[in-house]
Amino acid sequence: MVADYVDTLTMQFKVKTSNKEEMFNDFKNGVVYRVRKKWKCKTLRKPKIKTKICFKGKNALHFYYKGYDIFFKKKYPYSGKYGDYSLNYCHRKYRDDYVFIFISHNAIKDKTDDEIYQNTLELLESIGINIDFLEKGKLNRIDFKHDFVFENNPLQESRALRCILRICRDSYNGVIKEELKKGNGIKFKPRNAYIEVIVYDKYEERKSKLRNKKKTQQIDIEIAQYEDVFRIELRLKNKRLYYNTRNTFIIDKTLDNYFNEEIIDECFRRYVEPIFYAEPFYRLDYALLAINSDRRLNEKEAEKLSNLVVDINKKGFTKAKEEYKYSDDTFENHIKLLRSIGINPLTFDEDIDIAFLPNFTTKEVCRDFTIYDGEHEELKHHTFDEYCLKLD
Repeated sequence: MVADYVDTLTMQFKVKTSNKEEMFNDFKNGVVYRVRKKWKCKTLRKPKIKTKICFKGKNALHFYYKGYDIFFKKKYPYSGKYGDYSLNYCHRKYRDDYVFIFISHNAIKDKTDDEIYQNTLELLESIGINIDFLEKGKLNRIDFKHDFVFENNPLQESRALRCILRICRDSYNGVIKEELKKGNGIKFKPRNAYIEVIVYDKYEERKSKLRNKKKTQQIDIEIAQYEDVFRIELRLKNKRLYYNTRNTFIIDKTLDNYFNEEIIDECFRRYVEPIFYAEPFYRLDYALLAINSDRRLNEKEAEKLSNLVVDINKKGFTKAKEEYKYSDDTFENHIKLLRSIGINPLTFDEDIDIAFLPNFTTKEVCRDFTIYDGEHEELKHHTFDEYCLKLD
């Protein structure tokens, strides 16, 4: 199911303008069940001076009064948690009000988009929110995921993957690669909060997050199920979803539009493949063997590609590109030529005792195969010889 590749999501429900005060009063008067008020009542003071100060340029029509923050930017936030759901609501006098519902993976798993949306409406009704006050819900954020399991040789596969994370490009579309705390992975997190790409050790993340909780059998099971699992997450934030309404996909920010296998595949192709590519990762010596034995390449091409692969492995992708003796266009053409013969430009070190590593970003090697109805089930059972050729 598509739900297996959606980690979490956040729905936003705009409060109808005519019902803003009624909705606020419901929260303020305790009609909405088990919400926590996150603001304090204060007497608002009138501004002493009402002198208008005009801004220049595009803001010339906007005026500023002393005390503006008190009268126009006052926020009245509430929050609540209901099992696998979390609620946030904020009332502003001169802005639109929204009810945000965060939905965890447990509430998404094995469900269709219609079921998830209907369950969310039922939750809102059950806690005392009048859904007639709300407009149709839209997405505020959605996180896609691929889980890769180290099945054959966990220790060596983990070393190979971490080597790939170390040498992959240092920036993408102006976003700088950062290492996660405790060295459990990397992230490409832009300041504009459009898109985030994060690769991390799921087992270590669960252990770290649950370490302060009282140990129970349920927590032990939750941690154990992620042993030897590395996760890659693609997080689409509200600004990107809004951008997609007019560009790229040109689709509305509705759940049914993004609960779609083709959209998920296209998102990974656009935002993840340029970083890690789609080909499997080879050990450096096997990549060189494959390049020099490929009959589609002449001797000069094989030599250039071999030198390029060695440079990337030793220096990292970004530094190898900066120091490449040919132009950037030639560098990119050589990368395309490598990929055309099935070689990923990113290789891992020769002291690692495996010949190749499946590309952990592709859906074919993900942990959950239910989305394919058994089409790729045999991929789990292939065995390979020392030259990475299938034996069965």
